[in-house]
Amino acid sequence: MVAYGPGTRLRDGGPVAPGASGDEEREHRLVQALPALLTSAARIPSLAAKYEKWQEPGRTPVLSELPVMTRAELVRATEETTRLPEGAGPALLWAEGGTLAEPGLTLTPEHLFAPQIRWTWQPLGPRDVLLNLHPPGTLRPDHYLFNRFAAESGASTFAFGRPPAGAWDDWQEFFGRQGVTAVAAPPETLARLIGSTSSGRPLPWLRTLLLGGTTHDTTSDAVIAECFPYTEVWRLYGAPGAWVVGQRGPHCLPDIYHPLPHQYVEIVDGNLLVTTLDTGKTPPLIRYETRDRGEFTACTCALRTPAIRVLGTTAPYFRFHGRTFSAREIAELAISTEEVAAAQVAVNGEQRIQLRVRLVPGVPDDHHTSEWIRFQVLRGHLALAAGLADQPELFDVVVVDELNSTSDLVSDEF
Repeated sequence: MVAYGPGTRLRDGGPVAPGASGDEEREHRLVQALPALLTSAARIPSLAAKYEKWQEPGRTPVLSELPVMTRAELVRATEETTRLPEGAGPALLWAEGGTLAEPGLTLTPEHLFAPQIRWTWQPLGPRDVLLNLHPPGTLRPDHYLFNRFAAESGASTFAFGRPPAGAWDDWQEFFGRQGVTAVAAPPETLARLIGSTSSGRPLPWLRTLLLGGTTHDTTSDAVIAECFPYTEVWRLYGAPGAWVVGQRGPHCLPDIYHPLPHQYVEIVDGNLLVTTLDTGKTPPLIRYETRDRGEFTACTCALRTPAIRVLGTTAPYFRFHGRTFSAREIAELAISTEEVAAAQVAVNGEQRIQLRVRLVPGVPDDHHTSEWIRFQVLRGHLALAAGLADQPELFDVVVVDELNSTSDLVSDEF
């Protein structure tokens, strides 16, 4: 927890030093937290070695001089943390990605940073009933995050999970009768909500819509406003590795997020780096490479904090249903089967995924082969199958004679 001294006041639920601008307060938090983050890193063998020279007695660390932390380094540090004699503390493990053979796991404190998020993001109150449509389990964190956040806000939670197939109109009426006022939903479920309202059935009980979380929901504000004209939309932006990074309220400009008070954001050569100032995050995040591109910008809301625009992912990563995936991981899973000589991932925006494979000579090009490769890839990946649970048809295996390029990831229309 970041400490604040006497005279600190709260503005919109967030800590603001008297007379300080948002940038000044942000820098003050960083200066206070950085030595403690390096001390925390010294517990973990690979990070102790990484930051050794910045932990020399009498040396004042400067963030911009520290090396960037990659995903591979975070995964290794997470494995080391769980094996420490004192353990990782009360924490939860999530899958950022990876495979059964090489898991990409990350640790988060058991409170899931819900109190820190609520400092500046306050869509719920004690009179609200939140319908949580994020599915639980399968190493997906957002179901648990929104349950915890609603409790922190004093609201009641209807922890429903994935809506059943069919008869969606009946369920909407049921939710209204239970006093639901707010909905938290992943992108694929939001698409179902939008589809049902576009057919002429609005949701009069829906006052507040909560989107994103440890993901980045890019559903158009204009589309949502057309279907839910009287609903306030509140969004979070993040990734399982960095957890929730930024927030935006109903008065913010489209696609713009304000970094949360405990998250220090840098943009270096267009790449978005995150340092978590709360020492409860183990292993500590110090200039963590999120694999997203962004830029600093301005927002018209009343917050005096920095604002960022998230521009997309860096290759070979791509976003699907709000989550970020590695095309290289998926291609390597395909190649690890006996049937595939080479593989490549093609994406159509955030709508569809094609795994294009060149078969080993002699392997039959038929439906059985394609389905077997698809099964093997989904079985081996820790996050992809969960993202396709509602719409499995959005991921296809296509046999080709030659790949379009040597790149693991290509964008295409199909």
